[in-house]
Amino acid sequence: MAKKKSTRKKPTATKKSAKTKKSKRAASKPSRRTKAKSAKKKAARQAPAKPRGKAKKLTLAHVTHEAVEQLGGIGAVLEGLMMSPVYQQRVGRSILIGPTSTGMAVDPKTRLGEHGTVLYSSVDGIDKVGLKEKFQLVEWAFNVAIVYGKRTYHRPGEDRSGEAEVLLIDVFRPNVDRLGVFKLRLWEMFGLDSSRYEHAWDYEEYVRLAEPAFHALRALLDDQDLPCVLFAHEYMGMPAALAAILDGGDRFRTVFHAHECSTARHIVEHHPGHDTMFYNVLEQARAHGKFVEDEFPGVDHHLRHALVSRAHLCDAVIAVGDHTADELRFLNAKFSRKTIDTAYNGLPAMKVTAAAKQRSRKMLLDYAEQLLGYRPDVLLTHVTRPVISKALWRDMKLCHELDQRLAAEGKTAAHFILTSGGGTRRPQDVAAMEAEYGWPRHHRHGYPDLVGPEVEIHAMIEPFNAEHQHCQIVLVNQFGWERSRIGQRLPAKMDIADLRRAADVEIGTACYEPFGISPLEPLGAGAICLISNVCGCENFVRHVTAGKPTPNVLTADYTRLPYEMSTDQLKAMHAEHRDRIEEAECARVADELMQRLPFDDKARTQLIKSGQALVKKMGWDQVCSESLLPMLDRICASPTQRG
Repeated sequence: MAKKKSTRKKPTATKKSAKTKKSKRAASKPSRRTKAKSAKKKAARQAPAKPRGKAKKLTLAHVTHEAVEQLGGIGAVLEGLMMSPVYQQRVGRSILIGPTSTGMAVDPKTRLGEHGTVLYSSVDGIDKVGLKEKFQLVEWAFNVAIVYGKRTYHRPGEDRSGEAEVLLIDVFRPNVDRLGVFKLRLWEMFGLDSSRYEHAWDYEEYVRLAEPAFHALRALLDDQDLPCVLFAHEYMGMPAALAAILDGGDRFRTVFHAHECSTARHIVEHHPGHDTMFYNVLEQARAHGKFVEDEFPGVDHHLRHALVSRAHLCDAVIAVGDHTADELRFLNAKFSRKTIDTAYNGLPAMKVTAAAKQRSRKMLLDYAEQLLGYRPDVLLTHVTRPVISKALWRDMKLCHELDQRLAAEGKTAAHFILTSGGGTRRPQDVAAMEAEYGWPRHHRHGYPDLVGPEVEIHAMIEPFNAEHQHCQIVLVNQFGWERSRIGQRLPAKMDIADLRRAADVEIGTACYEPFGISPLEPLGAGAICLISNVCGCENFVRHVTAGKPTPNVLTADYTRLPYEMSTDQLKAMHAEHRDRIEEAECARVADELMQRLPFDDKARTQLIKSGQALVKKMGWDQVCSESLLPMLDRICASPTQRG
């Protein structure tokens, strides 16, 4: 009942504004339609457009765990947006909001990272911009500490840059009474039972962040900054979005930015059938009007599901790919009725010439020859994280099929897997491992070498290399690609950009990949990017090519079933069954790949040209102008559309 009362109260303010806008539009229609108007009347008619144009300088707040450091995909998205001139032309203020810990004794200047400038910090006695009076009220009320400043964005080799404000809240010692009241409101208004999830810091931290972040943001904003659009980046931002829905009225709009669907990821990663099972179940269930809790009961124990399943309450929901949008619609009936906008991630522009690729390729060939004892004809790479969703076992299955086909052609290949589950190894450790036992061609268990998920990956690679001669796999368990990180056998001037330029094939056949920027990064360098059909980036490729095939992208479909299966049969799928499906698809893909592989410079040059043409259509400027900004215009021009 509380929910209904709130719903009746909120529209009262928005109805007036809606009527006012409607009457203004009605009044302006005759002047637009009448051709014989004087210049004076035309100017008068256009006068209201000035404040409206000014309002288009939007104020956006992004709630994220990557406000200071780029840790993954969300950070890459924020970087791409902030550096886009199209975004900058339309967005007046970008404010990144996240949690922090001020208890550690650090140089106050470093609280916002190497690219940040601290303008206010209550714990350090810094106030360069006169915000103490505004922020202290929030700090006292919620018993938090606030750090505020700015950070810059710049990617080496690019002629664009960006800037954002940063607002960090230390929530380690909250006002427990206020926190308790907020949790009660979450239960009464949205049915969100925090008592089920508050034992997990992943949940508790962002619930603690929500109210002080919202009120600190209010303190930063002037009337001309409103309405402010608050982006909830993934489940972490949802508590703050709910706080804005509760108390923001028409001064705020909320957007859930789905960089994935946490519920779908959880199911895919934990079921032995992975994507082969899940996407077929999803298709059958939706055809019969069923939702995720009908087919996978018990997912509500998952804290991320509890938050994401309420994202339909936001004014808008955007997904990074078509599959992610489908996964959200699978959550419940309210999502199935919600407009979900698709805003693909943009790709970094890599300007590559044939000569540059030749130089980079020669360096990687020289390195491969030192490691393997032969100079490969084909260079494959896979730059990724060592997590189950990346389905690295599929690399081995594909390379097995390629080995046979390469042997028949008298060719060889080398596949470099660059991933790390143990952080960045120190230069002295790299030098010692290289000298002692030939790392990264050979490995030993235990840090500074194999740890965590790296152990399992190596356990697949070692027997593969022993059984195959024409395709060998090198596991480089390290971050970065230069001599200090990789060893003295690496060419002196080689870096990570050279690795990306050198690749003939980039493999990224994940079993769960909402978008996947990394698998397409070498696209502009003429690589054949091998992705799975469940990758969001595959949707983007089809979008910009209007569904036409392109020589630079090859799709593997591991959801293709050999025969019809019922939903119950799919949910009972075991790993051996999925293995057989994967093996058949790898054989098909290997045949196709052998037809496309460039074995001479002429073929590589042609792939560079087609790759460059494709990348030009897939940048952040296009994403902003075609997807993100139209959505923002829509929700800012209308009263709140929550629910």
